[in-house]
Amino acid sequence: MASPTATFQRSWPARPESVRDIRSAVAAFADEHGMAPERIRDVHLAVSEAATNAVVHAYPDAAAGELSIRACVEDGQLVVFVRDWGHGMTPRIDSPGMGLGLPVIAQLAQSFTVTAAPDAAGGTEVCMCFALP
Repeated sequence: MASPTATFQRSWPARPESVRDIRSAVAAFADEHGMAPERIRDVHLAVSEAATNAVVHAYPDAAAGELSIRACVEDGQLVVFVRDWGHGMTPRIDSPGMGLGLPVIAQLAQSFTVTAAPDAAGGTEVCMCFALP
C-alpha cells in the first residue's frame, strides 16, 4: 500500500462513555476526506462496534485501560485501526451484548481484520477499510 495521505490518531480511556467521542472523531475525519454521508453512518456504526468490543472484552471487570484509534486515507480508502492493550477478544458469558459486533462490522466495511496486536505489548487490533469516492 502507498503511504497515507492523511492520518488521525488519538487515544481514549477504555470506558463506555469514550465510545461516543471515538466514533464522532472518526466520522468527522471521514467527512473531511470526502466520504458520502450514508457511508459515514456505516463508519460511525462499525467504529462504535469495534470500540465497544474493546471496552467490554479487553478490559473485563472495568479494569483501567486505553484505546488507540488511528484513521488514515490510503489507496482511495479510509482505513481505521482500533487498538487495545487488554486481554484480547475472549468470549464472556456475562457480555451485555448479543455478540453481533463483528458480523455488523463485516457487513459495513469493505474489509476488516482482527489480529493480536503487532508488538509485544499485547492486546488486539481491529482494522477496517471503507472505500472513498
